[in-house]
Amino acid sequence: MLSEFKHKKIRDWCLFDFGISSYPTLVITFIYGAFYAKEIAITPEIGTSNWGYAISTGSILSFLIFLLVIFKGNKNKNLGIRFFKLSFYSLILSVSLLYCFDKESNEYLPLIFIAISFVAFEIINLFYNLSLHNVSENEKRGLISNLGWATGYLGGLLSLISVLAILSLTELNDYKVFGQSIFLLIGPFVGLWTFVFGLKHINNYKNKVFKIVNFSSFFKNIKINSINKFFVSYFFFNNAVICIFAFASMIASFLFGFSEKEILKLGIFINLFGIIGCLSLGKIEDRVGSEKIVLTCIIFLLLITFTLYFINDTKIFWLLSLMIGFFIGPIQAASRSVLAKKLKSENQLSAFCVYSMFGNICSILGPFLVSLVISISSDIRQGLLVIPLFFVISLLPFVKTNV
Repeated sequence: MLSEFKHKKIRDWCLFDFGISSYPTLVITFIYGAFYAKEIAITPEIGTSNWGYAISTGSILSFLIFLLVIFKGNKNKNLGIRFFKLSFYSLILSVSLLYCFDKESNEYLPLIFIAISFVAFEIINLFYNLSLHNVSENEKRGLISNLGWATGYLGGLLSLISVLAILSLTELNDYKVFGQSIFLLIGPFVGLWTFVFGLKHINNYKNKVFKIVNFSSFFKNIKINSINKFFVSYFFFNNAVICIFAFASMIASFLFGFSEKEILKLGIFINLFGIIGCLSLGKIEDRVGSEKIVLTCIIFLLLITFTLYFINDTKIFWLLSLMIGFFIGPIQAASRSVLAKKLKSENQLSAFCVYSMFGNICSILGPFLVSLVISISSDIRQGLLVIPLFFVISLLPFVKTNV
């Protein structure tokens, strides 16, 4: 499997994910968001709330942009590589400018750049998914998709370990290097990491034009290939996946008493098992079929998340968390493969726009429903039941399809 790295196009494509994965890992999930809420915002509560609004704004704007791209097909317009290159450099610039804002700054200014960087990341992630069709042959797309996902996990993991190592070394110096807060340097670090590892892949597409097919023609095509049923399933299991990411730290903290360091340690090991899962299932995906890998992952994740509701033992929680890590990477990689394998090149852009739009909706809908159940029941454990319920609903399209 790793021998595929000898092919330049595949290597550059994988390293692109290695580079851009530092953004969700360091900025959105683990480091900068907590720093903003504690140090820049007026209070941690207001900061946490404002942070959520900024991410939601970015998600809504991304949805609208993808919708506009799809409708451009009705006007016989195509999309040039300049659109994606502009987004690539916008991500690097906007995230690097976070360096300019500290506790003396207006608390809303960094949120503007967070929203811009989030939109830019969503667009270049669309480009990354779209280019799977160009860097791989159909009989190896499952393998290459998982290899890319594993490389992305590795990029996020190594960028996180690098920052944690620097934090440990500077702890006695109040987390400062040359008089500058390490946390202010997170943005420029992510910008540089993204530029160094992502530039080669995007430069491989000089003057590339991506075709956008007519709206009605696209939907006719996905119906013929049964992609419409897959999209229905994807919508529901992706809600579950996003809920797992959104509430994992809170579940570990409030239900199992994990400290912040223990949560970070758990995150590192979950990423490691994500790499193992992608490499393991990626080897067999093209042989057994991408849909069967998706179905297998849904069933295991359903059983695991349902079991979580009943347990209180920390060791069992660790075991189940690592199992989630093993299956949650392959389900996303195989989902991407389904579209890349079944649709012709002219339908890829519209398909991955819909794919991304579903992701934008899920990032709002899933967490909202979990939060609603928690609010009504005043019990975090009750909210957990929403996750396996999403997985159950996602199985229904497979019941009516020969997978």
